Amino acid sequence: MSLPDLKPNAPPLLDLDASNERDAITATAGLLKNSREIGDHAGFLEAVFDRQQVNPPILGDVVALPHARTAWVSEIVFAAGRCAEPVAFGPEGKPVRLIFLFGIPPHRISEYLAVTAALVRRLRKPEVLEGLLAARTPDEFLGWLG
Repeated sequence: MSLPDLKPNAPPLLDLDASNERDAITATAGLLKNSREIGDHAGFLEAVFDRQQVNPPILGDVVALPHARTAWVSEIVFAAGRCAEPVAFGPEGKPVRLIFLFGIPPHRISEYLAVTAALVRRLRKPEVLEGLLAARTPDEFLGWLG
């Protein structure tokens, strides 16, 4: 799966209102609540929070990549959210606005790593980051992802 083929399982949530990391992740994960690829949404969400405790993946000062590799997920799932205001993430309280949440089944980890590497390369381009932060519609947001 190449990055252009990677489509979120639901339209991105733009300008979500969250006061903390847990609320921001919960709101983004809510986009996947009815996903057939997730056997137990609560179990998946707890796996994401457990992973956040170990080493929260934060890219620069604006992007978080919360994820979980878990048997609760049968295929890779992906959701994106953009916070209306920066939300403190991780022990250092990095101000995050963009959340790219992934669920990965144990048998698809190499594919996930390839997709996130491509996503990270794309997000390192200032014009892409600015476009994602300024997008007015979900389609415009997705257009910046490639």
